[in-house]
Amino acid sequence: MEQESLIKHCFTYAPGGIAIISAEGYFIRVNPAFGRLLGYAEDELANRLEKQFTYPKDPGVKEAAAPLLESGAASGIAVVKRYLRKDGGTVRVKLDVILIRDQNGSYAGFCAYASEWPEAEEPKMLQAAELYEMVSEHTRDVVSYGIDGVLQFVSPASLKHQLGFEPEELIGKHASEFIHPDDLESLGEQTFRESDSFICRIRHKQGYYVWFEVSVKRVADPEGLQVKEIYIGRDVTERERAQAALRHSEQNLAQSQRIARLGSFEWDELSGKMLLSGELRRILQTDLHANITCEELMARIHPNDREAARQSMRRALTGREVEVECRIVLNDGTVKFIRIQSATTLTSKGRPLRISGTIQDITGQKLMLQMLEESVDRYTSLKKYNLDAIVSLNKSGIITSANPAAETITGYSVLELIGMPFADLLAPEEEEAHTLLHKIMHEGALSGMEMQIVRKSGEPVYLVATPAPIYVNRKQVGCYLIAKDITEQKRKDELLLKSEKLTIAGQLAAGVAHEIRNPLTALKGFVQLMGRSEHSYSQYLPVMKEELERIEMIISELLMLAKPQAVQMKITDLAVLVQEVVMLTGAQATLLNIEIRFFPTCEPLPIRCDPNQIKQVFVNFLKNAFESMPRGGTIDVSMEAVGQGLALVRIADQGCGISQEQLRQIGEPFYSTKEAGTGLGLLVSHKIIEHHKGRIHIASEVGVGTTIQVTLPIHR
Repeated sequence: MEQESLIKHCFTYAPGGIAIISAEGYFIRVNPAFGRLLGYAEDELANRLEKQFTYPKDPGVKEAAAPLLESGAASGIAVVKRYLRKDGGTVRVKLDVILIRDQNGSYAGFCAYASEWPEAEEPKMLQAAELYEMVSEHTRDVVSYGIDGVLQFVSPASLKHQLGFEPEELIGKHASEFIHPDDLESLGEQTFRESDSFICRIRHKQGYYVWFEVSVKRVADPEGLQVKEIYIGRDVTERERAQAALRHSEQNLAQSQRIARLGSFEWDELSGKMLLSGELRRILQTDLHANITCEELMARIHPNDREAARQSMRRALTGREVEVECRIVLNDGTVKFIRIQSATTLTSKGRPLRISGTIQDITGQKLMLQMLEESVDRYTSLKKYNLDAIVSLNKSGIITSANPAAETITGYSVLELIGMPFADLLAPEEEEAHTLLHKIMHEGALSGMEMQIVRKSGEPVYLVATPAPIYVNRKQVGCYLIAKDITEQKRKDELLLKSEKLTIAGQLAAGVAHEIRNPLTALKGFVQLMGRSEHSYSQYLPVMKEELERIEMIISELLMLAKPQAVQMKITDLAVLVQEVVMLTGAQATLLNIEIRFFPTCEPLPIRCDPNQIKQVFVNFLKNAFESMPRGGTIDVSMEAVGQGLALVRIADQGCGISQEQLRQIGEPFYSTKEAGTGLGLLVSHKIIEHHKGRIHIASEVGVGTTIQVTLPIHR
């Protein structure tokens, strides 16, 4: 009750006029000050139509305040109008009209605050009111007013159109609540003047952001307690999009120029100024902001290329398109190759207006071209001056190129060789060369080969050829054949082979004579002794028989060397063969106090062989081991499958061993470390293993023992 009494007291004794007007335009209640303005008592105006007291040409409060009822309108409006006084005169008043709403928020009427308005201020006030109304209702810019950043007013029409808000949704809130956080942070780091502008993103009611250019005017009150701010914001989203697209295009252009090492320029003929792109400045190694004239650019061109560049400039000034390659010298003395392309814009009178174009750094291309030319020259020199024949074949075996050495060897000219199938050069019996060439072309085989070709004159020529595939785009398109004429070498080799055969035959004959002479001498002596005496010499007969058997053994082993016996090849498990040999010789080893340790393999080792011959080889090796161990010991026999499809048998004894000098002579006919040995046993063993496409390797150390390794191909 005290609060209501206080409000009533303020209403009654307020110095300015106050009128409560219903939604229909009737005075509900007025205070004494309002009655004095019109010359009426308070009860004389109550329940009277406000329009009845209004000057005929002026609007009533209901009509003047109608815009406040529209959606998004301001909460108040100022109206200047005239009232008819009780004494017959008129009074001009300024009414500040605000809406009155009930507890449900519905429109209930108006509250008008009246003050007398002098006639002299009427034109100025009317102009300001009209300007305010036009700006608030018709501008596309958002106009707002705030104190220390808190919004007090926002133009309704543009706000609704631009950001989707009603004024009530923004009034009373700080402007920073609607600015994008990133922009708010950057704005906080800036120092603004009293009048300034900035660009930021403002949140739309639907949640997305709109780019605005905001002009702000700051006015501090005399005491500096409050800062009043007037904001005018303009939607610049499309402009920002266009600028972003332009920046993106500029970035793409700059990136493309960097990748292509291509810079652009524009030269104004009238002013003499040149505009250079960033990439061109990088190529020229100049400062990003330094001004460069056309003459300065010409001065950088290599002295030997400068005249050609000037001639190109003269052609460009006549309107012709120009393309020229030259060198430029940088500040550090580095030389670059560049390609200049330009086009000229002419005036209507045919005079040059500007020249625009590009400058590309082609140093890398030039260096690659020089390397390619050098590579071609090296290849040409290698092919032309090589003493060996070099021919290239396509996949069909047709000769596509040949060097001078090929002409000399074949007797055909290069023109005759090109287009000729290489097979036409081969001798008729060269079946293997045909097969190998096919493998080189289709299977990538790279083994060298010997072949016989027929010269143009019909003479046979022996060649040793080395293939080299030709790949283009990772695909074999042919091959090179590098061939050396070995005809003369072949003839010399044949003569040397004959000489070696004669030498070996002489050595063998001398060895045979030496080996057989001893037993023959003994036999001859016994026969002579028996012929001169009448007594029986039966005690000499065993000695004579032994010497005859020795002669027979020597002759048998010689026959084995000269003409091996017919063999019967079949698939046999090498592990089984070696195990049988160990069992056969085991009894003899036991008698000699020798232990044979056998380490069998866990998998079969099938080989294609004559089992009897292979057994003979391993029996020979074990007997040799027995004889090298007169005091007994241990012999290890092991086997395994090794790489490249081979079976390995290893026999290691603990015998007396063989010196390196003796090891080099092992295998020669009639050389043996045993007193009664002929040396032919190991020679026969070598021959048998070689006949089975295997190999024998012997390693020995005196006083330690001997290890024999035999490798044979596994049959698949």
